Amino acid sequence: MESLACLNGELMPVDEARIPIWDRGFLFGDAVYEVMRIYQGRCWLEEAHLGRLQRSLASMEFPAVDLTELVDRTNRTIDASGVLEGTAYLHITRGVAPRAHAFPDSSVPPTELIVIRNYDDAQPARNRESGVATLSHPDLRWKRCDVKSTNLLANVMAHEVAHRAGCFEAILVGQDGLVTEATHSSVLWVRDGRLEGTPEGNGILPGTTRQFLIKAAGAAGLPFADAQLSLDDLKQADEVLLVGTTIEVFPVIRIDDAPIGGGQPGSVTRRLQTIFREAVERWLAPQPV
Repeated sequence: MESLACLNGELMPVDEARIPIWDRGFLFGDAVYEVMRIYQGRCWLEEAHLGRLQRSLASMEFPAVDLTELVDRTNRTIDASGVLEGTAYLHITRGVAPRAHAFPDSSVPPTELIVIRNYDDAQPARNRESGVATLSHPDLRWKRCDVKSTNLLANVMAHEVAHRAGCFEAILVGQDGLVTEATHSSVLWVRDGRLEGTPEGNGILPGTTRQFLIKAAGAAGLPFADAQLSLDDLKQADEVLLVGTTIEVFPVIRIDDAPIGGGQPGSVTRRLQTIFREAVERWLAPQPV
């Protein structure tokens, strides 16, 4: 099976999943989500993703969600789907209620959707090897980018501009002229052998892959430091990379018309790719009895 949904606890083919028109996720984007990468039938960085989901729910004042039951339903859906290499999409809305801006009564249950899909890693694998081109774009998103909500229109519009230009991603630049992140991935860079990135806060999503890679790189002797760069300074970095749940670690070889690192993936990025891949392989390896 290529994909399977679990809507409010009920397994069904994705094409049969339906929500009422009064669902607040449909009407207002009043919803949060997470995407986890599935390797060999298991969700990678599950604890980190669920922790971020819980923070997003709390930030948007959602009623409490039993994450233990959510995990059980997710694993049940993965098992039923037969997907070994894929993604788990978790989507929670504030529920179904007559359209009004005010939150509905707390008795209104949230809508919960889980979708398990296959993930074809062939093209991402080629991008990891060759690197990708990016385009800069103004960051027009709302001011709580640390919440992983479904309000993604500004991301979508920026990404479409990059896509039409033949680029993989749009790197977002705030009104202050400083780089924040990309439309659906985190941006890191290398200067003088040191890994750097925009400080966490309301302006960027605390990426699970970013956080994992920073910690793993530090353990391997590659230090990380918060930094704030203008777009021009980013173009002068020794290396630039994109990291994310599905892409893992992509080298950036061009931003707008500026080649990065001579237009070739850099040695630090290659090292980070190896660190990431080895960590996944250790996690997947059978544990001794």
